[in-house]
Amino acid sequence: MKRYTMLDDEELETLVVAAAAADEAAWQRLWATIEPPLSRIIAQPRFLGRLGQREDDRRNIVVAVMSRLRADQFNRLQLYLEARRTNPRLRFLSWLRVVAKRVGIDYLRAHPDYVRRHDKDASRPGVWIDPKTLPPASQIFGERPPVTTRGTAHELLRYAAGAIPDDQRRALELWAQSESFEDIARVLGLANAAEAERTVRAVIERLRRKFRDPDVDRLS
Repeated sequence: MKRYTMLDDEELETLVVAAAAADEAAWQRLWATIEPPLSRIIAQPRFLGRLGQREDDRRNIVVAVMSRLRADQFNRLQLYLEARRTNPRLRFLSWLRVVAKRVGIDYLRAHPDYVRRHDKDASRPGVWIDPKTLPPASQIFGERPPVTTRGTAHELLRYAAGAIPDDQRRALELWAQSESFEDIARVLGLANAAEAERTVRAVIERLRRKFRDPDVDRLS
């Protein structure tokens, strides 16, 4: 795609008007013009954190933003123009920043290396996962901050689906939700809290063995 130098505000607004009217040449020029500043916005550490530091993800988000602008016959561009008629001081790049943030959050939630919290904690941030860096079970059950413990548990849950029996996955899920071993035992029909703790410890160790050896097709 041909690169264009950045336009001043008024030139950019004129280009947006033309693109919103389905002028294909204007749309192509708009894309080429705003892609560099949009990419820089996404790359800002405080904008999307770690996600914006990955070139492939950054490029994917830019494409997703542009796709959203074009969708439904440029409906979002038309909505922007309506908003600007109400607020003449609104500028396209400021508005685009909000769109990019929403697209980035959607992209983040769907990212295969990102695990969202359980639904009841959906407003809280999730965690990035790297199975090769999971701590040993002794550290997970040691004197560690609760939020770190829960984060580690969610990392484990991301890889538990299909790798362990349902009852063990459920035990780990309950522990990740900060349920006590007494409550885990009651929900799963185990004899006591000690048995629930042994179950959780065992599943964590089994998952760690799975992570250490990527060639293992199933857990022993």
